Amino acid sequence: MFVFISVILQVKVKAADTIIKNAKSGIAIEMETGIVLYEYESDKKLYPASTTKVMTLKLIFDAIKQGKLSMDQVLTTSAHAASMGGSQIYLAPNEQMKVSDLLKAVVIASANDAAVVLAEAIAGTEENFVKMMNAEAQRLKLKYTNFVNATGLHELRHYTTAADLATIAKELLFYYEEEVIKLTSTYEDYLRKDTPKPFWLVNTNKLIKGNSGIDGLKTGWTTQAGYCLVATKKVDGMRVISVVMGAETVDKRSEDTLALLNYAFANYERRILAKKGTIIDTGENILLKPSTYKIVLATDITKVVKKNEEIGKVEYKVELDYIDGNRKDNIGRLQVFIDNVKYQDYQLDFENEVSKGNFWDLLRTIIKSIL
Repeated sequence: MFVFISVILQVKVKAADTIIKNAKSGIAIEMETGIVLYEYESDKKLYPASTTKVMTLKLIFDAIKQGKLSMDQVLTTSAHAASMGGSQIYLAPNEQMKVSDLLKAVVIASANDAAVVLAEAIAGTEENFVKMMNAEAQRLKLKYTNFVNATGLHELRHYTTAADLATIAKELLFYYEEEVIKLTSTYEDYLRKDTPKPFWLVNTNKLIKGNSGIDGLKTGWTTQAGYCLVATKKVDGMRVISVVMGAETVDKRSEDTLALLNYAFANYERRILAKKGTIIDTGENILLKPSTYKIVLATDITKVVKKNEEIGKVEYKVELDYIDGNRKDNIGRLQVFIDNVKYQDYQLDFENEVSKGNFWDLLRTIIKSIL
């Protein structure tokens, strides 16, 4: 499993002109590196409304990956989940639905009842799930975030910031980009198709319909929070995440979102310093099969820079763990330095599968070396 060691780089860049004209706060970051491309009041504590569900989705996809949930699994709606109100698909107590359909309802229609059914399946109760949400926030070092529920329904002690939401969205997309974008880019779908009560799902993010190129991520609105949006767009391999919070109308939310994304893509580009699979080192160990091996980059090394900007002097340092054949990947790190300043660590893997050799493998290797 590839693990990219990364945090949002706290290099906050403000443009010469104001980009955020309507919302109370906003931010744009590049997804892979986390570099901040633009920010306005991004550490201001605000109510997130349903953009809360970016964290809910992160934990749901984690649970699926860990085998705690499966897409075909059928879940039963509790009375608590059915009572949510707000955006919903009108689940009845004891109604059953597959995880895959509940997930569509959360992502496309921002369904609170579906979100709580999934939360209860993972943690037993919504309360326990909220503890998981806050634990994940602590792990991500989100200093200005506190969750009270899994939905974003208004609570005084339920708050976050644009910067913290961007961090959560970065984690979600870094590990589950393909699965998430497949859902968030869907404009409409149906649930309960072949039943007496079919439900038409329409995406709450209207920006995905049209020529904007936006393919996600999560809207939010309450009277107290105003209109919020975590959006994302990918151009030439560079995925940008934008967050706006506290806009007065949908149109003003959209205006600020488009301004953020347009600014980011007009001024920044993603450059590849080294490609995934680049051979970093070679080795030989007669206790392994095969006894010679190559060590390669697990992913591209990239840097986001302003257009026409020079990157600087790039240097590398290899750190390998003890290689004994027990690991198939993640056998070390490549430390990257730019102008003598630490940039990132990148995972190293074997190019091909390496395992522990047995006695006969060792004997054959010794005989070959003698001959």
